[in-house]
Amino acid sequence: MLDHVPDPANSTPYTYWCERSTYASEDLDEPDCFVRYSVGTPELAIQRIRDEARALLDELPEGAPRPSLGWAEGVGRVRALGALYGGRTCGFSLRHGEGWSEWVVQPHLEVGVDAETSAALRAAEDAPCGVCVLCRREGR
Repeated sequence: MLDHVPDPANSTPYTYWCERSTYASEDLDEPDCFVRYSVGTPELAIQRIRDEARALLDELPEGAPRPSLGWAEGVGRVRALGALYGGRTCGFSLRHGEGWSEWVVQPHLEVGVDAETSAALRAAEDAPCGVCVLCRREGR
């Protein structure tokens, strides 16, 4: 195993809080869509980011330049998993057409998550924009 990637069997118990901000244009200061959710493993966090990135790229018109997803595959994926298992935050960004999206994944210790924080997280999950490609695709 790689030295910089901790053994998942011996890692600290974290919940992974994920945030995605999607902007329709680089001119905007506020995102068109902000979604927050939590997952139980770094693999699930990275997989969801990869799925969302692919969905955004699938909506690009035929012939439009398609950015590489190298940061979510191969070495980039291994580094992100190592950071998350090590308790460090990681982030990704993607330009898609005129817009762009950012993802941030933050590990939080499972112990001591209070009810107020959990409720706030669930409320943010239940408030999709309904405008961006990802929210429309999920029927939200």
